[in-house]
Amino acid sequence: MKMDMPITALRGLWTRQTPREQVLLAVCAGLILAALVWFALVSPALSYRNAMRAGFEAQVEDHMAVIAGIERYRGLQTANATQQGQDQPLRTLVANRAREAGITITRVQPLENGQLSVWAEQAPEAQLMALLVALADRDNVHASRVSLDREASGLVRAQLVLGRGGA
Repeated sequence: MKMDMPITALRGLWTRQTPREQVLLAVCAGLILAALVWFALVSPALSYRNAMRAGFEAQVEDHMAVIAGIERYRGLQTANATQQGQDQPLRTLVANRAREAGITITRVQPLENGQLSVWAEQAPEAQLMALLVALADRDNVHASRVSLDREASGLVRAQLVLGRGGA
């Protein structure tokens, strides 16, 4: 019964008001309710969404800057490697790359057209192929002729004719 008293008191207060006052009170209550909903729910949700969107856009910009930096670095790295390779004589360059790849060159013979004939005995096949790819990609040195004889498990005897550019 105690719960009914405030409601009964409000109903009595409502019925004592004129119809015009009742409409004004209803409109006022609606505006207060709308303001509460706006400031308690909608505005914080919109602010959160805008903050998340701005954070996402900043992260996308950072990501694109990192990607551009990586591409710039790769370009510099390739240009630097190509420049270093162009500065060295072909014979020195091939010897250094072969040593890096773990391949022992047994004989080298310069040819008249600037190319180099290279022999390797018992070279691991995978390492020889990696050497040829590295020479082509990093140093612009290409094989114009390759002769391979398979020996024991994974080893080959190779004769290569190497030259700069599209030789």
